[in-house]
Order: sequence, then structure tokens, then C-alpha cells
Amino acid sequence: MSKQVITHMNETLSNPVDTNPMPTDIQSDVSRLCSHNIDLLKQMACVIDLLQRKAAPAFNYAQAIGPHLRHVIEHYAALFNTLTQQGHCIDYDVRERNLAIQNVPAITLAKIQELIDQFEVLAAQKTCQPDQPLQTRLRSGSAGECEFIVNTSLARELLFVASHAVHHFALIGRYCNDAGLELGHDFGKAPATIAFERGQR
Repeated sequence: MSKQVITHMNETLSNPVDTNPMPTDIQSDVSRLCSHNIDLLKQMACVIDLLQRKAAPAFNYAQAIGPHLRHVIEHYAALFNTLTQQGHCIDYDVRERNLAIQNVPAITLAKIQELIDQFEVLAAQKTCQPDQPLQTRLRSGSAGECEFIVNTSLARELLFVASHAVHHFALIGRYCNDAGLELGHDFGKAPATIAFERGQR
């Protein structure tokens, strides 16, 4: 990984919230949501790089943060599996569950880059609208015995995968702290929380 990329990712970790005025063009909503998810994926790549270089020797990547990274990546992949196949029903429960993604950092990084590339393509598509209708299939019940299909939209799902990633970042941050790695005050916090805390300063 180049020094330029690592520098950019370190900046992303330090400044995860865009404080610039929001544009009013409705199509730009999709682009901004894609950019937010790209920033989150770059944070993931930065964490992997920092752990490989600075984690305590006893830190077990595959058991600690690997499962969280795989889980987040496979949710992103489920979204793109639907979008790239021009489908309308996203099934986040049908995932690859590829253990290599959680065990081998190089494979994790390759999957992250693949997702970044897909987000860049999606952001550039002029025909994408935030209210583009989609559906999600979800299992519920104590043992997954119930199945529901609910209506949603492209923007809602882009918000969901971002929120889902941040939730797992909060857990990843604790493991990294145990490994002697400091990821910054804002890592793993919801955008609204960061905005609130900055407003109090």
C-alpha cells in the first residue's frame, strides 16, 4: 500500500465528517452517500494497515476484528450483488461468509478496494436517484423462522450500510485499543454524535 494512500486514509480516520455545505442537487445525494461509504471503507483499510504495522504481538487479527470486517464487507457486497444484477430485492442474510476475508488481511484489503471501485462507479451514474425503489428481504424471530420483504430505497440502503459499518467500527475500536492502537476520538461514532460533540466545543 503506497504512502500516499496511507496518508489519505489516516486523514480519513481523523476527519470522518464532511463539514462543507450540502449541495442541493438531488442526484448529488447518491454521490454524497457513496463518498461517505468510500470514506468508511478507507478507514477499514487504514485500520488493517495500522494493525499489521503496530499491533501488539499477541493480537489475533482473525479472532478479534476479522469477523467484524468480514461481516461489514459482506453486507456491502449483498447490496452490490442486487444493484449490479439490476435486481430490486436485497438479501443481507444471504452472504458468502468467506472466512478468508476475516483471516487474511491481503484478501480483506482486496475486497475493500473492490467495493470502493463499485461505489465510485455508482456515484458517477447520472441516472441513479436517492428514491429509487428497492426491497429488502429480512429474517426475524428468535431462530430466524420469520421472513419479511419490506419496501425501501437506494438512499435508505446506502444509509443503512454506512450506519451498520460504523456500529461495527465501535466494536473494532475497542479491540484495537486492547492491541495498543489508538484510532482517534471520532472512530466508531455515528455522524450525528460527532456533529453534536463538535457543536459543543
